[in-house]
This record gives sequence, structure tokens and C-alpha cells, in this order.
Amino acid sequence: MTSAVVARATPVRVMRAEWVKFGTLISNPLTMFVAFLLIAGLAVLLVWARSTESTLPTMTELLTGASWAQMLVAVLAAVFACTEWSSGTSQVTFLAAPTRWPVLIGKGVVMGVTAFLVGAFGAGAALIAGAIGGVDFADDTSPAVQLVIGAGVYLAGIAILSLGIGVIVRNLVAGILAVIGFIWVLPLAITLIPWEPVQRFVPYLPSPAGGLLIAAENSTSELTPWGGGLVLIGWAVVSLIAAAVVLRSRDV
Repeated sequence: MTSAVVARATPVRVMRAEWVKFGTLISNPLTMFVAFLLIAGLAVLLVWARSTESTLPTMTELLTGASWAQMLVAVLAAVFACTEWSSGTSQVTFLAAPTRWPVLIGKGVVMGVTAFLVGAFGAGAALIAGAIGGVDFADDTSPAVQLVIGAGVYLAGIAILSLGIGVIVRNLVAGILAVIGFIWVLPLAITLIPWEPVQRFVPYLPSPAGGLLIAAENSTSELTPWGGGLVLIGWAVVSLIAAAVVLRSRDV
């Protein structure tokens, strides 16, 4: 007589499964690596372009690539979320994890950790390129440390927010469009509305608020860089909560 051993889907096992899903498809880590190269590579190009000029780039200018890398991270997070339904694996996933929320948390941890590492290491490489090019950090390294951590938090917040939107929408194309529309198009659209009370809301949207973490020299916003980071984290948490509610109430 043979006996079947049933492994209970604990949160740790579900998270491990999400790491396997993320790493098995080579395009996922490759996209993250490209995002890292984008941050570091644009800094190298900027230092090279300024090498013949008398002015050196500032620390925040060295992180210009992070503003572009966020697009790759956001789209990847939306794809990572929506693939469960577009590929038809959602039924198997939630059959193994019927409580569902550990799957969402697992995906959030995977995207948040990888995006944070890409942002932090990319910013670190960008600042090192600046130091090699002549930018002086010796007097005060605290802004550099803030930018490195801030870049990681920024990309992690954008990734988790996009993941939540993807889980809510579920459709792959619609999820990508929803992420692009909410994070980048909406702030531009609101600025076109000639009504000051509405325009005051723009700095509290995810991208403008979180962007202060990598643009600490910006003095036009009422938020501090870390205040903007908290606003971004708040948006990310709200998206996860909304995704958890939708995930629990809708069929898979």
C-alpha cells in the first residue's frame, strides 16, 4: 500500500514558488538586469559627455536612468501579475493555495526585493561612475547613501503598485496600459486641467511623489524626499489591499 504525502501550501512555500516562477522565465531576470544597465549606463554616458566641459554632473543627474528604468520595472510587474490569468495557471496556483493572499504577498515580495536591489545597486554603480569621472563625494556621503536607498525604495514601490494594478485588471494588455496610464499619463493629464485645487493633487501621485527620492534637489514640492517615498509606499499598500479584496471576491 502506498500513501500520498500532501504538502500544505504554507506562505513560505508559496513565496518560494513565486521565486521559481520569476526566475524560471529568463526574460524576467534579464529585464531587471537591463534596468540595472540603464541606470548605470546612462550615468557613464553622462560622465563621458561632461568630460570635455567644465561642469560636472550632480548626484541626482547621475540617476537620470532610474526614471527610465522604472518603466521596465513597472511593465514587468504588471506582466508578472497578469501572466497567472493569461497563461491559465491561476486555477492551479489557487487550487494549491486556496487562501490566495499568500500568492499576492509572495509576488509582492519577489517584485519588491528584486526592484529594490536593481535600484540600489544601479544607483550605487551610477554614483561610482560619477566619482571616477570627478564628482566629489568626500565632503558628505550622506546624500549619496540617501540616493542609493531612495532609488531602491522608488523602484520597489513602483513595482508593488504595478503588481497590485495587474492583479486587479488581470488582462495582460489592459494591465500594462492601466499601469502606464495611472503612473505616467494621469499626472500629465491633471496638469492640463486649469484648476489649481486639482493640480495640487499631482505631487501626491505615485510617480511625482516617489520621484523625489531620486531628485532630492527639487525644492518646488511641499514634500521632502522621504515624505514622497512614504506617499509612494502608501499607494503601493493601497493597491495590494485592493488587489487582495478583488482576488478574494472574484473567481479565478
